[in-house]
Amino acid sequence: MTEHDEFVEAIGGIVERLGGDATRVRAVRLEPSDDAAACGTYAAADGVLTLGGTDVVAAASALARYLQVNGRRITWETPLLQPAFEAWPDAAHTAIRTPFTVRYYLNVVTHGYSTAYWDWQRWERELDWMALHGITHPLILTAYEVVLEETLRRSGVPAVQARAWVGSAAHTPWMSMGGMHDFGGPLPAHWAQRRVDLARRILGRAREFGMTPVLPLTGGHVPASLAGDGAPQIEWQGWRTPMLEPSSVAYADLVRTFLEVQREYLGDPGPHPVIAVDPYIESLPPRGDEEALAAAGRGIHRAIAAVHPGATWLLQGWPFHYHRDFWTPQRVSAYLSDVPHERLLLIDLWGEHAPMWREGMHGRRWLWSAIHNFGGRFALFGDLEGLAADVAELRALRPERLEGIGLAPEAIENNTVFYELATDLVWDTVDPAEWLDSFAVQRYGVSDERARQVWRLLAATLYGPGRTRSIPSPVFARPWSATAPFAAQRLAGEALPTEPARMSANIDAENDPTVQEDLPRIARAARLLLEVTDAAAHTAALERDLVDLTGHLIAQRTREHIRGILEASGRHDAPAIGAHAARLRAALLDLDALAATCPESRVSTWIDAARAWADDATEAAAMEHDARSLVSVWGHQTSGLHDYSGRHWSGLVRDLYLPRWEAWAQWLAQAAEHQTEPDVAVFRDRIVAIEEKWRAAVGSDDRSDASPSVVAAAALDRVGY
Repeated sequence: MTEHDEFVEAIGGIVERLGGDATRVRAVRLEPSDDAAACGTYAAADGVLTLGGTDVVAAASALARYLQVNGRRITWETPLLQPAFEAWPDAAHTAIRTPFTVRYYLNVVTHGYSTAYWDWQRWERELDWMALHGITHPLILTAYEVVLEETLRRSGVPAVQARAWVGSAAHTPWMSMGGMHDFGGPLPAHWAQRRVDLARRILGRAREFGMTPVLPLTGGHVPASLAGDGAPQIEWQGWRTPMLEPSSVAYADLVRTFLEVQREYLGDPGPHPVIAVDPYIESLPPRGDEEALAAAGRGIHRAIAAVHPGATWLLQGWPFHYHRDFWTPQRVSAYLSDVPHERLLLIDLWGEHAPMWREGMHGRRWLWSAIHNFGGRFALFGDLEGLAADVAELRALRPERLEGIGLAPEAIENNTVFYELATDLVWDTVDPAEWLDSFAVQRYGVSDERARQVWRLLAATLYGPGRTRSIPSPVFARPWSATAPFAAQRLAGEALPTEPARMSANIDAENDPTVQEDLPRIARAARLLLEVTDAAAHTAALERDLVDLTGHLIAQRTREHIRGILEASGRHDAPAIGAHAARLRAALLDLDALAATCPESRVSTWIDAARAWADDATEAAAMEHDARSLVSVWGHQTSGLHDYSGRHWSGLVRDLYLPRWEAWAQWLAQAAEHQTEPDVAVFRDRIVAIEEKWRAAVGSDDRSDASPSVVAAAALDRVGY
């Protein structure tokens, strides 16, 4: 098959999988342009759609733009053209172009919080989404644990120890960066074969699209039996992990074995692979002297280059922000000093909130990126005007050595509007207000002023200026004492002091009065969605937005009940505590019933996906236990990450968050009734017991056949909107 034939086949495959008529689509390969990194075109006449592109992704992006002009938008909630066009609508010849050579996608931890249990069908849909949204460099972690386990075995680690080291499928991302090990699992007997098969399909399709998959590499974090006595260690959230000195022969040998196994299992990455390795992502290096840091950076580069001389090391700039007290400019400079400029690409990971580039990217080639979401926690937010301004500024200024932009969310399939705008900005500057009016029509499949008004209201509240941090849900704040569990908990992602106290990463907005002040306008948006429900063609997207908005309203109103319980406790008024607790219970049950109406907000959907990888009951139980861990306790009870991945999921709200709040209210009520000080130790034992009971449970009866709009309407009435 010629290169042209492959191009035509790739475009036709995307069109066909979307539900379009691929027989009436012509694909034309365009010559590269000197004034753009990539170009795409579309035109349609007499029912024939012609798509052009300098590569498959550019042509697919042109298809996406054509669909948008015709009132359609392919998103996570609307992955198909439904209803399909009877014929491709006429369109004048239109070109799109981008100055950004690299368009990066995914975070290492997205492979835990979102994609951990995806099958090929779901991955195929995401790869099509990537092509349509202009992605050129997706990070693919699938089968990393298989490659690492085999690498450890070939390096002399006993098979049982190697299997234990990699641990849980859900926690692979953090194991891959040296954050943890020996947690959860064991993986199913046929896991390795199935994951390698899946990874090969993912990588094969990405390369058919002309993408450059970013492949992971070990940072040298290994069992003590391989590291040897006295090996340096790093620490993260209570885990201590031995590591090989990056400058050592032992590390170079490990990297060679790893990359050989990776090529053997997953195929040849080509002459110019992009390889991601982050040995100190949220941990401090064992040594801080500049000589040692220079040796570490030099060792990593040389180990990669010994196997792949043309490789680029992709390095997240996250440690330089997260531990900025340690990573002084001098230390960063030393760490990177012996890595050739053409062989390193540095990511300004949290560009929308804490941009590094304004202070300089250490003279390196770099990417601007938005993280947006942390942990998959439920939160509706995103500064749309700020996002548009950020990308427009990069386009206009062309900062030195900027290679591209990206999206690196910790979890996807949330806040769709943010990701749709970000990927549209790759090709054009936009006026956010005008863009949102079009987005409303495309999202719901109805040209109705009420749909546009929904997004004007949301653009002034949840997605307004300055909303670069989440507005988190009080629902999954962890009650732990006789005070409110909100304000004392640090903001996830913010830079740590030199000697941080470990604390839960539940975050809240108690000090932001606009959270409560915005609720009436958000409720108005939800009511407008109810009004256009019958007219909307894209009901899945509308129902998702309706459930999310109503859930946000219910959750934020629970603050009143929680505060009421605390105030009554201060008066030693047990009956009042009980009354507020009853209202809190009713609100949480409303939230659970609402979430149950949508498959994507049921914990059973997550659990079933995990169990599907197992071949027997024992394997299924292990997979479920690890899946439950990630979205609840996260790790060990001492890890300090409880509810970092808190969700508004049915079965999670009802069976974990509600029992915790009820135990808290009962504890305070008993103390008030007996006029005694609450016994904190007894209460905390009770909370831990509730959490461990939920983590050890099997299955979740959380499905509902009720209409999302009916349940949302009733919930809005009860919450007072």
